[in-house]
Amino acid sequence: MDIHAQAFDRETPDAAEALARVQALLPRLRERAEECERIKKAPPETIEDFHANGLFDIGKPKAYGGYELGYDVVCEAIMDVAGACGSSAWNLAVLAEHNVTIANSARETLDIIWGANPNALLSTGNDPKGVMKPVDGGYLYNAQINYSSGCDYVDWWMGGGSDPETGERVRALVPRSDGRILEDSWDVMGLSGSGSKSVEFKDVFIPAERRLVGHGAGGVRRKADVSDHPTYKLPPLTTTPYSLSSVCVGIAEGFIDDFVGEMKERSSRFGAKIGEFQSLQLRIAESAAEHHAAKTVTLRNLRESMDMLSERETLHPDIVQRNRRDMSFVSALAVRAVDRLFYAAGANGLFLSNDLQRKFRDVHAGAQQIFLNWDINMTAYGRQMLGLEPGFNRP
Repeated sequence: MDIHAQAFDRETPDAAEALARVQALLPRLRERAEECERIKKAPPETIEDFHANGLFDIGKPKAYGGYELGYDVVCEAIMDVAGACGSSAWNLAVLAEHNVTIANSARETLDIIWGANPNALLSTGNDPKGVMKPVDGGYLYNAQINYSSGCDYVDWWMGGGSDPETGERVRALVPRSDGRILEDSWDVMGLSGSGSKSVEFKDVFIPAERRLVGHGAGGVRRKADVSDHPTYKLPPLTTTPYSLSSVCVGIAEGFIDDFVGEMKERSSRFGAKIGEFQSLQLRIAESAAEHHAAKTVTLRNLRESMDMLSERETLHPDIVQRNRRDMSFVSALAVRAVDRLFYAAGANGLFLSNDLQRKFRDVHAGAQQIFLNWDINMTAYGRQMLGLEPGFNRP
């Protein structure tokens, strides 16, 4: 039977139901946060929970069993998960985002990915020196991609390399069986459970039909064959990294909630109730305001962008650069919100048994992601406002 004609056996939820499913999972994710960090990947039970509750399907096309909800819903789900476990949220952010961005590929490509397995997941990575050599019938791929988040659970990699003769950048689908995960390549101080390991590809033959078409740059994106939903028109480098900044925003909310709960019960060594200190009250208020601003800006920017794309094919360049600016800004706000309260947590916050220290490390690790880089994105916005070419190359 044609996959596009199949009647999937589960009802498609609306945004409220999808987010309610996320909320129901949070206690389990909190319980697994320490294990997630220790084993340096999401526990298998977490990935199973994400599948069973449709979290990977929130933004995926309906033609392949997804819910085809807006990218704002994807990011709100990520924020909620991040409040419980930042590393689990990073897995969701990357794998769910790829289910959105790959939707702009040709229908034949999507059939390769999801035709036999509607639950198939994709990861990617970065290797500027990767080689995609043209050979009869396709390409010969050699690379070692880094930062392949969630790679332990994927069915496909989106690999990239350069044609050694022309220098052209080529991207293609590579099956899991053709990559070797380097298990000891991810030893980091934060978001350890993201499992962002390196993957090696040696002389892998890739048939020509598995080449991925380009998704464009700036405010332009290839039109999706399977849906007209504005989510699939969002420019990849200027809106989809909001899935990553959403992890930072969500961690900040979880940190604030945990901190407030702890301070309600704590007394100083001299017997005074810590919660009575005005200095602490001011810190909580400022951090809460920063988190609220970060979440509001994220969701507003995405909804505004999708509203624009429901009536046109591209975003105005000013909006493109505004989005780049704000994905960095909301991440910075999240870090500030956490730092202000972690200082006030005192020595108690340093204990590994206290989840505050994990959230502190995770929010800093998340903000280090290159697409959230403050200097790059703020410079691009400033150049746009001054009438200069901002540049759309990958940072």
